[in-house]
Amino acid sequence: MTLDVARADGVATLTLDRPESRNALTTDLLGRLRAALADIRDDPETRVVVLTGSGTAFCGGADLKELAGTPSPRPALARVRLVTEVIAALRNLEQPSIAAVNGAAHGAGWGLALACDVCFAVADASFSLPEVRKGLRLPAAIVTRLVEVVGAVRAAEIALGGGSYSVEDGRTAGWVTRGYPDATTLAEHASAFAVELAGHPLGAVSTVKQVLRRSTPGELTPPPEYAWNEE
Repeated sequence: MTLDVARADGVATLTLDRPESRNALTTDLLGRLRAALADIRDDPETRVVVLTGSGTAFCGGADLKELAGTPSPRPALARVRLVTEVIAALRNLEQPSIAAVNGAAHGAGWGLALACDVCFAVADASFSLPEVRKGLRLPAAIVTRLVEVVGAVRAAEIALGGGSYSVEDGRTAGWVTRGYPDATTLAEHASAFAVELAGHPLGAVSTVKQVLRRSTPGELTPPPEYAWNEE
């Protein structure tokens, strides 16, 4: 299993479950995540969504081994589109979403955390977008959401520089809501907050979500004919 879905007390908890690879995103995992979010959005019993990872990492980004040695750019572009669709699905949820970042959130993994409405993180979590530095495609949906959260100038430094950032950096810049000393405390507080939100009047929550739900454009990646010019 690569994605665990648990429902209780009006809360759906999605756990990326590939701890041996730091929960790296494969095409299969992204497809499962997209399908789960579509199912949750139409489920009247689910009032809040929590996204987290198993093991010691939240998500290490795309699984580079999956596409290694593939000569055609199409599989890579298809996966970028999947990342874009999952980010859009998170942003367009009717329900509030909470990222419980239990460790490293890199590349598309950070993109998933950014797509949630609220982000809690363990104290030693790290955040980075290393794609540009490595000559890889950084999905535009991630950059778009980063600009929304931290502003264009700060987003330029983060996306172009490819550096690593701490939870304190995140709290200062605005992409982390709260930090917790360990993963157990993080999970407990994320769950308690989710249950609390699930008990709030639906109409009042929906009013706020209508403002928070900014639709990420569905086509933020190059068409299949696009040829990446390596330098």
